[in-house]
Amino acid sequence: MVTPGSDCFVSVVAPLWNDADIVEQFVAETTHVLRENYANYELVLVDDGSTDDTVKVVGDLLQRYESIRLICLSRRFGGEIALAAGFDSVIGDFIVVMQPASDPPALIPEIVERARRGAEIVYGIRKQRAPEPPLVRLGVRIYYWLVNRVLGMDLARNASDFRVFSRRSMNAILQIKDRLRYLRTFSSYVGYATQPFEYLALQRRAKPRSRGLFESVNLAISVIVSNTTRPLRLVSWLGLLMSCLSVLYAAYVVAVYFLLRGEIVAGWATQSLQTSGMFFVLFLILAVLCEYIDRLLGETQDRPLYYILDERNSSVLIHDTDRKNVVTDSVDE
Repeated sequence: MVTPGSDCFVSVVAPLWNDADIVEQFVAETTHVLRENYANYELVLVDDGSTDDTVKVVGDLLQRYESIRLICLSRRFGGEIALAAGFDSVIGDFIVVMQPASDPPALIPEIVERARRGAEIVYGIRKQRAPEPPLVRLGVRIYYWLVNRVLGMDLARNASDFRVFSRRSMNAILQIKDRLRYLRTFSSYVGYATQPFEYLALQRRAKPRSRGLFESVNLAISVIVSNTTRPLRLVSWLGLLMSCLSVLYAAYVVAVYFLLRGEIVAGWATQSLQTSGMFFVLFLILAVLCEYIDRLLGETQDRPLYYILDERNSSVLIHDTDRKNVVTDSVDE
């Protein structure tokens, strides 16, 4: 029996990458929740170039569960691009984004109901972060302070990709064609009403996956560069400040030369300090400029975000043939 509000169409999008060990459990739990609460729903699984048996496992699940679609990308493009591929094809009134390894399907009805009551975007806040080394925790705190206080961005700490979008807010996000995608900043950028909710993440794996240090730093830089130009303004002001200091220092040297002629002892420390300071600012400016030029070159290439290798639909149809998300054709295994 479906619950009040079940007349809406709910689409769930989940990216997969080497998730053969957990995808069956995730699909079983998610379809059970959707079936019990909604008359119209779909589960869109986007395989991001898995190298294990993920596609084969999902192919078997298509024979057993209704209203599932599998989109296979031609290679690994990254989780954000995989989500974009799913967004391009969903047809629901509300779109739920989930990570199979950590997000609890049982919360879908609650967050969709929040969206039905007026919140265009409902996003999850993890009550607990996965255990991290002290240095990583410190880096996370510094990062959030930097992006929120210094760079003027709006990133909620411990926010996750577990969220629901109304059709209106999703249509707005679909208009963003940036090649470097980050769903959490897009959610605040489009300007629609948002509402957080706290939840306890699941651990479907005994050993959760985590980003390496280099990958985390690269992601942090990419998010900053693609969402704000304030670093350019900051280094511009820094360069102007150092230029003014250099002029003042030059005036000081000239004054000392004329006032203390013959008594000057060459100070290598002062000269070295000035030289190193100027080179530091110069290379800092060049580094920031290189990051932005790199992003500009990427955007001007105008290539498709992704390529689809295969697309399959559930071959198990339900009795209500009037359902809008039921297809009449399917790809047999």
